[in-house]
Amino acid sequence: MIRKIYSKVDPAVLLHTIYTHEPSGEGTKSLLTEPTHFLQAVSFSMPVGAESKPHTHNAQERVTSHTHEALLVFRGSIELSIYDVDNTFVEKMKLNEGDCYIIFAGGHSIKALTPAHLFEFKNGPYNGPEKDRTFLS
Repeated sequence: MIRKIYSKVDPAVLLHTIYTHEPSGEGTKSLLTEPTHFLQAVSFSMPVGAESKPHTHNAQERVTSHTHEALLVFRGSIELSIYDVDNTFVEKMKLNEGDCYIIFAGGHSIKALTPAHLFEFKNGPYNGPEKDRTFLS
């Protein structure tokens, strides 16, 4: 299931996309981001024997001004808190093994509810913690 959470301050601004892992049919594909987002994500399943053609990705100049981040819960459970573009609290939710969230705007925090192992993906380059984030409290 894919759930999009929009800003209460500016309803046109997409804050987060939440993907909760549910078994899907073979060959299904879900776009989790828009073509204009700095981070691109797709969820897809492949039946046994399906394969992609060997390929490379073309060099192209891209300009980014914001960090978009995706977090995949590989093992365990976490509590995700979401904040709006004005730093006000929006909501809290539990994410389990196989779930993923993508941050486009606003803020977030996470708390492990069980021992958890996560994968984090961001657009780069990474210029260190001082330039990467601002703490809300």
